[in-house]
Amino acid sequence: MATFTLVLDQRVKLKGGLFNLSIRVINGKEQFYLNLSKLNKEQYHHIFIRKGMDSKSIEFREKCNEALIRSERLFLQIRPFDKKKFRSQFFKNEEKTTDSLLLSDLFERFATNYSSLKITSQKHYKYTKLLFDGLFPDLSVLDVTPGFINDFIKKRTEQGVSPSTIESNLRNLRRIINYFINEEPIIPSTYVYPFGKRGYSIQNLYPSKVVLSNDEIKAVIDLDEFDSNKQEYARDIWLLLYRCNGSNFADLLRMKWTDIRGNCLEFYRKKTETTKRKNRKKILVPLTEELKNLIDKIGDKNSIYILGKLKEGYTEKMFDNKNHKLKAQINAELELLSKKLNLSVPLRTKTARDSYATTLKRAGVSKDRIGEMMDHSSSLVTEHYLASLDRDEVFEINKHLL
Repeated sequence: MATFTLVLDQRVKLKGGLFNLSIRVINGKEQFYLNLSKLNKEQYHHIFIRKGMDSKSIEFREKCNEALIRSERLFLQIRPFDKKKFRSQFFKNEEKTTDSLLLSDLFERFATNYSSLKITSQKHYKYTKLLFDGLFPDLSVLDVTPGFINDFIKKRTEQGVSPSTIESNLRNLRRIINYFINEEPIIPSTYVYPFGKRGYSIQNLYPSKVVLSNDEIKAVIDLDEFDSNKQEYARDIWLLLYRCNGSNFADLLRMKWTDIRGNCLEFYRKKTETTKRKNRKKILVPLTEELKNLIDKIGDKNSIYILGKLKEGYTEKMFDNKNHKLKAQINAELELLSKKLNLSVPLRTKTARDSYATTLKRAGVSKDRIGEMMDHSSSLVTEHYLASLDRDEVFEINKHLL
């Protein structure tokens, strides 16, 4: 008769001192293993030898024992016994009795279960998942320690990746770990949390910015000779973003004619739909003559949307695809304009926001007022959009050197 035993399979040592937690099946002279999860020796000893009484250890033991019982019942159902069929039926179309702790699986599970995750955020998490998959195949969350994080930072830095990008990836990693500790707890309680006071502290990095000078912005505004209609349209879009309080292109894309109320253009930022549900505030853009003329020039009166690039009833996925495609086309034309005007900073849809904030700063408008106009949550966020020092200011300051 076959025997089924739950064991820590120590024949092969995995990364981070882990081993496969398996059901060992001995059927006559035949022996094979059904891998359930990965644990190190200390975790196995705590959960299965000492019978740890914390809730996560108890739940984990129960799931493993359920898997053990299910394997025994399945063995009796397959006659004559066929190991390949047994394996297939044990894993196929069955809910896993133990939760995978592979980082790749946790990213997938988070994206599936966290319903309010926006498409742009889904893409960002997907990119981070692919990054870790490429650098560390079959990485378990139990491998993620402060030492691992430091090694990751070192490796990415040597590859020439910017600190802000590295920190962004680590924020996603931290969110995944926090989610599966607090909101859908499957990470064992014996896991040592790698972030915070006793681990790695993620930094809020605001790299210094170099922004177009006032003369360069004026050159963009005054330009009246273009190589194509597409190039002129791209310039007008950039100006529209600039004059609409440095709006994001996504906000401009979904602006409606009905958002024009009296002498202002009023709209909510798309970015704050999920982050400021209880305290959302409309952005008010004064309808200056310059702005009115721009809207009249490129606006589509036959559409409910000012730009006329969307249709009613669009899905979030349709919007994301349209937003991505149009930005790419516009930025390609803006790149040509940058070279044409010999600008110190390449024109992009996103640089209209930096230019708006810095223009106001140069005119003496307070940081708090600028933040209000741009709907920032704090002055620290506003600081991110401001040029640290203008090039002219740098020379003006250092002229005093002996």
